[in-house]
Amino acid sequence: MKILVLTHLYPPHHAGTYDLRCQSISELLRLRGHTVLVLTSNHGLNTEQRDEEIHRRLLLNGAYGHPLVAGLRALQKLEERNHSVLSEAIAECEPDLVYVWSLRGLSKSLIFALRHTRLPTVYDIADRWLADEVREDPWLRWWNAPGTNLTRSSLELAGQRNRLDAVTPTRMMKGIDRIPEVYGQPEAVAGVQPDSIAAFRFDRLYFCSRALKQATEQAGFHVSHGEVIYPGIAAELFVGDVKPAAAPLKRLLVVSRLDESSGVLTAVQAILRARENKLPVALSIYGRGETEYISQLRSFIVQNSLPVELLTVSNQNRDLAAIYRQHASRNSKCNLPCAVKWRRLPRPNPKANTTRPRWWTRSRIT
Repeated sequence: MKILVLTHLYPPHHAGTYDLRCQSISELLRLRGHTVLVLTSNHGLNTEQRDEEIHRRLLLNGAYGHPLVAGLRALQKLEERNHSVLSEAIAECEPDLVYVWSLRGLSKSLIFALRHTRLPTVYDIADRWLADEVREDPWLRWWNAPGTNLTRSSLELAGQRNRLDAVTPTRMMKGIDRIPEVYGQPEAVAGVQPDSIAAFRFDRLYFCSRALKQATEQAGFHVSHGEVIYPGIAAELFVGDVKPAAAPLKRLLVVSRLDESSGVLTAVQAILRARENKLPVALSIYGRGETEYISQLRSFIVQNSLPVELLTVSNQNRDLAAIYRQHASRNSKCNLPCAVKWRRLPRPNPKANTTRPRWWTRSRIT
């Protein structure tokens, strides 16, 4: 089978475990005899790069240090570039299947372009690009946000939108002129019912966790038919002695992408609260992410003299298992290990009677 893999980042230019998993599965598919072409961004390069297996040609927008392009002319140029690159990859690969991973920072209109190709397409959803970032896409927002926009109205009357849809789609199909449930005012978006948005369709998709699937449903996207397939691990690498329940927890580990949505700052604040209550608990953090957020973490740690360490490794596939082993787990009724991954809960309902802060986090066992 010929498979086109579409993803935002690909090792060695990557942001963490999601991208490494994409690489691992792509390589395993090749070992099974499939022909796999990876189409990804040129992040980390000064120009595009391509060989028989990887094309690094797509342009990122407003992610991983790339500037946000928001003006209409510049946006159209960027969109045309990315859609042209996708079309060329499809023509070269002639895929039997398109395998989409994270579209964080990439043009979300690629979703519509893939649907128009009528190629079988499956989405691996392992971060919040669908739940959160589709609403922030500047190209789709410009065309689909309700309200008065004289420039947009003029282009539509002149038939320009229909012509653009053929090369840089602005919607799933003709007749969908505005999408208030996605690009409307905050109060309109907050009232969207779960699993109800019809302007985006994903025939085949699966999620890495039940929590992420629920968050995407709560954001309104019609994904209830999606499966939950937990990522596999090389179990032989993750071994260690299990301590009894009576053994005190002294060292905690957070492994996560480091950005505002991760909730890692909440974990660090919890260490401050633990120290105030005379609990001798230390925290190790491993992850990559946004420079500003990492600086915020470092500043909070230093200001409060917290026993928190930000870890780095030279080879994530090789060294991360050893980091897990250093943070021994304990056996208890709830089988709680000390490796904790913090996740953000779905957006709260503003009509609900709750005293929780806007972004409330919970932990997930890893």
